[in-house]
Amino acid sequence: EKGLAEKLSDSDIEKVLQCIDAVNNLKRLKLANCTKITGVGLEPLRGSLVIEQIDLSLVGEHQSPVLDDLSPPISCDHVLPILDSIIASEGCLLKYIQFPSVWRNEPSAESDFHAFLGRYNQMRGDRGETS
Repeated sequence: EKGLAEKLSDSDIEKVLQCIDAVNNLKRLKLANCTKITGVGLEPLRGSLVIEQIDLSLVGEHQSPVLDDLSPPISCDHVLPILDSIIASEGCLLKYIQFPSVWRNEPSAESDFHAFLGRYNQMRGDRGETS
């Protein structure tokens, strides 16, 4: 399982998401060990109203959140616009997002990632949810 996941590309992820009509059907996405993706293959999730959980940490259960490759190719530039389209949708069900540790450890509170976290927390607050 890990060996296959490590070989998956954005194109592979995109084709699977399209094949299952992920925007309308996928409730949970976990990209454990998909260390070669940039995030562009997540485009079929844009605007999803059904997705509830997204794990972009790229590590499996009981694995260290720090990858051997300290700078995985997954990019805020590709992923955050897709996540924004999900949280901006009326009726969004997204409740859980796990981010790569390299994003979480970003020292600048002015980063695009931290700005997204503010929008996500605002959306959850508007729904009456707490962290």
